Amino acid sequence: MLKTVGIILLVLLGALLLMASRQPDAFAIERSVVVSAPAAVIYPRIADLHQWSTWSPYEKLDPQMKKVFNGTPGAAGASYYWSGNAKAGEGTLTVRELMPPSKITMQLDMLKPIEGHNVVEFNLEPTDGGTRVTWAMRGANTFLSKIVGVFMNMDTMIGHDFEDGLASLKTQAETR
Repeated sequence: MLKTVGIILLVLLGALLLMASRQPDAFAIERSVVVSAPAAVIYPRIADLHQWSTWSPYEKLDPQMKKVFNGTPGAAGASYYWSGNAKAGEGTLTVRELMPPSKITMQLDMLKPIEGHNVVEFNLEPTDGGTRVTWAMRGANTFLSKIVGVFMNMDTMIGHDFEDGLASLKTQAETR
C-alpha cells in the first residue's frame, strides 16, 4: 500500500514538473484605460513615486509598510524601497527612463515573497476622449513561477491589480 502511494506521488510530481517545464520562459501582463485628461496631468502621478500611495493598489496591502524614497522625485534614478507584511512583500521600484509625457520605464526588483526582477512600463497615448494609459510588466518566468503558473493564472491575478490601480489613477486625474 505504501509503495503504491509512493509511486502515485512520484508520477504526480513528474507530471507537475513536466507541465511546469512547458510553461513559457517569459511573461507579459498589460492593462489599459482611457482617462479623460491630458497626459500632462496623468504623467506626474506615475513618474513621481511619492504619488503612488494615492492610486497604487499595492499601497493598500499594508498600511504600516516601511517606505524609503531615494533620488529626485520624477527623475530617472529615483527609487522606492518598501518592506511590509506577507501580502506587500519587500522590494524596490526604480525609475529607469522617462519620456515626458508619453512613457515611463521602471525596474521592479521583488525580494519577498518571491524574488523576481521585472520591467514595468507605462505608456500614455492621446486618443479620442483623452489619454490611453497602459500599465505593462514583463520578465522571465523562473522555474518556481512556472510551477505556480500551473495552478494560477498570473495574468488574471496581477492584471486585476493593474485594473484597480488604473481605475484609481483615472478617478484622480479626472477629478483634478
